[in-house]
Order: sequence, then C-alpha cells, then structure tokens
Amino acid sequence: MRRQGYHGYRGYRRRRVYIGPVEIFAGLVAVAVVGMLAFRFLSAPEETVPDGFTPAGDAVLTPPTAPSQLPRRAATPSGIDCTLTDLGEDAVYTGDLVLVNNWTFFHFPENQEAGLSCILDHKSDSYYVRDATVYLEPTALEALNTMMDAFRAQGGSKSVNVVAGHRTADYQQHLFDQSAERNGLEHAKKYVAQPGGSEHHTGLVVDLGLLSGEFMDSTGEYAWITEHCSEYGYIVRYEEDKADLTGILDEPWHFRYTGVPHAAKITELGLCLEEYTDYLKGFPFDGEHLTITCPEGEYEVWYTPGTEVYLPNTAEYQVSGNNVDGVVVTCKVK
Repeated sequence: MRRQGYHGYRGYRRRRVYIGPVEIFAGLVAVAVVGMLAFRFLSAPEETVPDGFTPAGDAVLTPPTAPSQLPRRAATPSGIDCTLTDLGEDAVYTGDLVLVNNWTFFHFPENQEAGLSCILDHKSDSYYVRDATVYLEPTALEALNTMMDAFRAQGGSKSVNVVAGHRTADYQQHLFDQSAERNGLEHAKKYVAQPGGSEHHTGLVVDLGLLSGEFMDSTGEYAWITEHCSEYGYIVRYEEDKADLTGILDEPWHFRYTGVPHAAKITELGLCLEEYTDYLKGFPFDGEHLTITCPEGEYEVWYTPGTEVYLPNTAEYQVSGNNVDGVVVTCKVK
C-alpha cells in the first residue's frame, strides 16, 4: 500500500480571555496550552509523514519504538551466520526489486540523477541510443551492454535503438498529457503510466526500438532478446496476459532490470513483478527460504517486513526494498 502524505496539523484559534486577577489569567493560559497539545495529538491523521517533509512551523513527532525482541545473531536454514541490522526507512524504497505502478508510486531519492549514467557515453558498439539525454542506472547499463553484445555475437543485426531510459516526473506528465490529447484519456491510462507510477523513474528500464523508427517486438531475430534477457538480469515487464495485474497492456519493447537471480526466477515461474513481490513474502527469515539456481550461481533469498533485517556477516549479498512494506535479501550461496 502506498504511503500517503500528511500535509500539516489542524490548528485552531485560541481565544484570549482578559480578566482581572493575574493568577486566574495565568491558569487559563496553562489550560489553553494543554488543550492545544491534546487537540493536535487527537486530530492528527494516521498517515505517515513523507521523507524529508516537515510541516511549516511544526516539528515532526516520532513516537518512541520498543527495542527489538529478536536475537542479534541468527543463522539461515543453510547455516549462513547473520546479524540483525536496522537499515532505515529508505531501504524499503530503493533497490533492483522496487515495485512501481499506477497505485504504487516511486519514492524519488535526492540527487538521483547524479548517480545515473549517460548511455551514449558508456554503451558498447552493439546497439544505438536515441541521444545523449537517455540515462540508466550503472548496473543496469552494464547488463544491457553485455546482453546486446551477446545478441550481436549470435548473429543479431546492429539495428536496436534504445529510445527511452530514466524519466523525471515532469517528463512523464508531459508524455501522459500528450497521449491523452492525441488519443483520448482512456487510451493514455492503458498505455502510459501516471507520473510517479512509471517504472522509468527507477532508472532500471529501457524501451528498445529499431532504427526504422518502430518499437522492437519479440518476433524474428529480436525474439532472441526476449528469450534470453533474463540471463542478463532483465524481464519483459508488461505482457498481455498480465495486463489486469500490471495495469499496462502488452509492451514487448519494455525491459526492466531486476538482477540475474530474480529475473531467472520470475521467468521460470511466469510471474509479473506484482505477483513476484507477493510471492517473495512467503519466504520470511524465520521460515523456509527461496533457493534460486541460475548461471551465475546458487542464491538463498528471504523477505523481511519493515527494515530490521538479518544480513549475512561474510557471504556476498544484495538488499532491495519492494517499495511496499519490506526488503528482500539475496545471498549468494555458491
């Protein structure tokens, strides 16, 4: 469930009472102050305050949290020694597995664009890119280069053109409004994500086109990319039979980076990312863990609600939030 913002406390106008005796006046002021504080606490909505947002003139009230009852050290079912670590709230909203759609909005990190790479400056020689304005997260770009080099090596033509990567909220709004104006609002809702609900905000997505000006599909020589993209950490995010779950109709040109282990498992199970996010919740740290075997090795995966997570002490691992309610740890076993 997406967090909703809280935009300030309700206030009220305190009536100043002027009576003669100083003692009585001081008493009334004290009562008014106590009443104001009580009113603020009782009338505050339950929504949490967005990261970095402070209502003007007011302090953000953070309720005390009880110390964790979990042991500090524990081991996974395969014997990996772990230590309990609080990753902080931002951990839920960052990582290769964040779910973004029209009802689960992306949480834009500060200075996100500074950490992205210009595809034109860092791409391999196996494909083209629209221009120097197309950016991608560095790990996803490295995987894209490897995938496209493999496509060319097995006989694919140098005709793929990356037409879209990272998008700001403002640019997504422009695309949505443009589509609505040209094709109608209902068409835009089916084919264009809402600003804030676009996967392109993550920097983990590319739209692949052709030099002919068309979007790439999964036929002919380009079927190889669709069939092998999971080996490089990518999935075809939007498929026709999952439209009722993703909210977006078939887009064979839209590739989302999730990392190799999870791309392999998503493809094996035939799930969309919405389904996979729920699927991972069935593997808590204190229960059965998910095992993923792929060309890169064997992985042990567990999900933790919140941000107090058991992390391996020595083994190689990655952490990703799901952008909903918790984080996923992916530990390389061998």
